[in-house]
Amino acid sequence: MRAIAFALTLGFAGTALADGSVPHSLETWDNAARLGLPLWLKAWLGFLAISFLASLFFVRDRPAARAVAIGFAVSHVLVIGIEASEVTRLTTGLVSLTHAIGWTPALFVMLREPGRTEPMTHYGWWSRQMLFVLVAALIFDYRDAGMYLYYQLTGHPAL
Repeated sequence: MRAIAFALTLGFAGTALADGSVPHSLETWDNAARLGLPLWLKAWLGFLAISFLASLFFVRDRPAARAVAIGFAVSHVLVIGIEASEVTRLTTGLVSLTHAIGWTPALFVMLREPGRTEPMTHYGWWSRQMLFVLVAALIFDYRDAGMYLYYQLTGHPAL
């Protein structure tokens, strides 16, 4: 079990904070947390949401756009369900885990689709932008999800 927990956090180095504060991945994710985000992060989240929602323009003809739209919906349904159930506290790490679950398949579908080779089309532009958004977001989501899972498995913040 410890080997699995360690593997989940490879590359997510960090120690429990000396001042006793909660690691980022264990912070509560609620309206107060969202309102307290720095402006640049709110702008990024807005850009991310617009990028995901733009997939709806292409879902009819493009499997990658369908995968992106479904992944976005899955991650949001999971978050809404977790929040409504009140079984556990919604944390940034848990939200990141829902992103990893919903968005990773979309990333793989996008990597297989040749749409990025159509640079002069709306779809080509969107698919390159979406690929960037997915990779950038998932880098941080994998880190936070790994730290969250490590804590759930061991009861200790990531080592």
